[in-house]
Amino acid sequence: MVLGIVLHAALPFVSGFERFWPSDPKSSSAISFIFHFIHLWRMPLFFILAGFFAKLLIERKTWKKWLTNRLVRIGIPILIFSPVMMVTLPWIYMYGWKNEINITFTLEGYPHHLWFLWHLLIFVFVSCAIRPLNIFIKNTHFFELLNKIVFMHKLPMVLILLISFFILFSGGELILNPFATSLYFLLGYSIYKDLNFLNFLVFNWKKYMIIGLIVSCVFLIFENHLYLDFQYKLPPQELNELHDLIWLINQPIKVTGSILISFGLIGLFESQINQFNPIGRFLSDSAYWMYLIHLPIVNLIGFYLFQFSLLPEIKFLIAIFSTLFLTLITYKVFVRSTYLGFLLNGKMYPFKKI
Repeated sequence: MVLGIVLHAALPFVSGFERFWPSDPKSSSAISFIFHFIHLWRMPLFFILAGFFAKLLIERKTWKKWLTNRLVRIGIPILIFSPVMMVTLPWIYMYGWKNEINITFTLEGYPHHLWFLWHLLIFVFVSCAIRPLNIFIKNTHFFELLNKIVFMHKLPMVLILLISFFILFSGGELILNPFATSLYFLLGYSIYKDLNFLNFLVFNWKKYMIIGLIVSCVFLIFENHLYLDFQYKLPPQELNELHDLIWLINQPIKVTGSILISFGLIGLFESQINQFNPIGRFLSDSAYWMYLIHLPIVNLIGFYLFQFSLLPEIKFLIAIFSTLFLTLITYKVFVRSTYLGFLLNGKMYPFKKI
């Protein structure tokens, strides 16, 4: 989640987003690569982990406990932070575009970066709707077979094709597509307690990472360079057809890369981080708060830096580390030892402990 700070700090320096995001006079190829690479797998991995831990909570407690937990820890933050974003982000974006400050309250652009919470909430409501079918599903071999065909593979090609199909309707993005994000969620849900597969990821995470990086590079080349090679060699009609064809072919490549890298990262961390670490615990707990509150901060800092003639990479790093510092400090002082911290983390820590 904290990588959201990196992505939103990068956007002003990535060409192609000028229509909906204030842009710095100078773009950066290096920052653009960082943005597109992280964007490829970050949210797929998030929804895979969300599904995994949903199953963990249901198994350790009950479905009703999971339902209550999700309504409280997702629904209430939506109610709290939605008005904050509606008050802060519109005038900050206006400041970025016109260098003017005019405080306004508007729904334009909502839900902003909070879209992933709405997707998780949709999954909760859908699970309530299909709950009466649970007994039928548990006693039907068809659904068990369907689960194995779609999800339980070391390279789930059926799942990749399904996700690729669904994202065609949202321009290849997940933000407006709870159908696609639900498939990533169900993938994580199906992985829980599959010890054979988790052990396989632990022993083969390097292979997943290497192949995932290769596939992702192919996607990025197709996405950003191949079309440009023909830009001045074909008439407009043929160029548009070629663009559509490349885009269509590129979607399963993108999904494949996102799943392979996600599996590689899960295997990496499962193999390397197997002991309690207080700093890791603190950073992990702070991530939810940092993501919820970071967008106005990183945008205001990034847009303010437009007026300075610094290298884009310097501005990028300033925006990242300034936002990290402010969000970590506010988490430590105002959140971790308060009821808000209890809401976000499920625990209220004594102030002196990290």
